Parts: sequence; C-alpha cells; structure tokens
Amino acid sequence: MIHTALNLGRRHWLLTGVAFAAAAVSISALLLHAAGWLPMYFLVDVLGAPSLVLLLILGIIAARIDARVFLDRLIVGAWGGIAATLAYDAIRLLIRAGNLISFNPFQTHPAFGRLITGLPETDLTAIVVGWAYHFWNGFGFGIMYSLIAGNARWVYALVWAMFLEIGWLTALPSTFQLRLNPEVVAVSFIGHGAYGVVLGLLAQRFIRA
Repeated sequence: MIHTALNLGRRHWLLTGVAFAAAAVSISALLLHAAGWLPMYFLVDVLGAPSLVLLLILGIIAARIDARVFLDRLIVGAWGGIAATLAYDAIRLLIRAGNLISFNPFQTHPAFGRLITGLPETDLTAIVVGWAYHFWNGFGFGIMYSLIAGNARWVYALVWAMFLEIGWLTALPSTFQLRLNPEVVAVSFIGHGAYGVVLGLLAQRFIRA
C-alpha cells in the first residue's frame, strides 16, 4: 500500500511538473525577451502550439490513468484562468470608461502582437495575435496556480497575482518603452488584484483537492 501511494505521488508530481512547464511558455517568452536573451516570437513560434497540445495530451493521459487530483486542477485552472483574465480586463475597462485615467490600459496588447508577428500595432493580425497572447498568459497563470495550490484559500491566489504584478512591472519598461507612473502602477495592481481574487475564489470553490 505504501509503495502504491508513493507511485501515485510520483505520478502526480511528474504530471504537475510537465504541465507547469508547458503552462509557463507564454510568460517565459515575455521574460526572456525583456531580459534581452531571446526575441519574444522565438518561444511563441517554437513552443506555443506544442505546449498547448501537450497540456491537452496530459489531460487525456490523466483521465485514462485516473489521476483525478491532477486532472481536476488542470481543468479548473484552465477555465478559471480565462475567467480571471476577463475580470482583469473588465475592471480596467470600467476604470477607463469612467475617465479615471489618462492612458489606454490595453495598449500593450497590440504591442504583444507586434513583438510576435513583426507587423505594426495598427495591423489587425497584430491586434488579434496580441489579444490571443494576453488570454494565453491568463490561461497559463491559472493552470500554474491551480496545479500547485489546489483549493487553497483564495488569498493565496491574490498573493500569486501580486507576484505576477511585480514581474509585469519589471518587464514593462524594457519591453514596451513605457514609463511607469503612479497611474499606470495603480491600474495594474487593481487589474491583477481582480485576477487573483476571481481565480482564487473559483479554485477554492471548484477544485476538490
């Protein structure tokens, strides 16, 4: 029985480790670009689609071998990350619609598209790719959190979001040539806070273990 439990534990953490690495591809592309080590399009082009396919394959494998804890966390993290990204965008849209800020909080999305495609930020393809990358990021962050934290109290997801916020503010100036000011930082913190709260509440409610 002990041997079986150990094997189940190893299997769970092997699946978790591979899935975590696959989910981290999108943010790795941005951070490596910000550090000047690799252009952003490189990892996106080489590992983007394979990483998503790998996550799907891992889910299929987990269903077949009855790795219920891993599969539950993977599924909830995936849709929870998308839902949290929608909350992140919604609160920033409300702030902008209320004329509470003097800048466009969505200006980085077409910039993502430019870095990935090489096309101008006004090009429709760059805009669509940039938004797709944005949601890919939120999707990946949700999976990364849920795989490790499971159904922990929602406040841990808020801490996770604040960690992401620090990384985002670190990468922002060098990647997009944007100057940080109190307005930009405040909106970014509010957006990431909404992401963390929504992700944490969903994970706490729907992940069973």
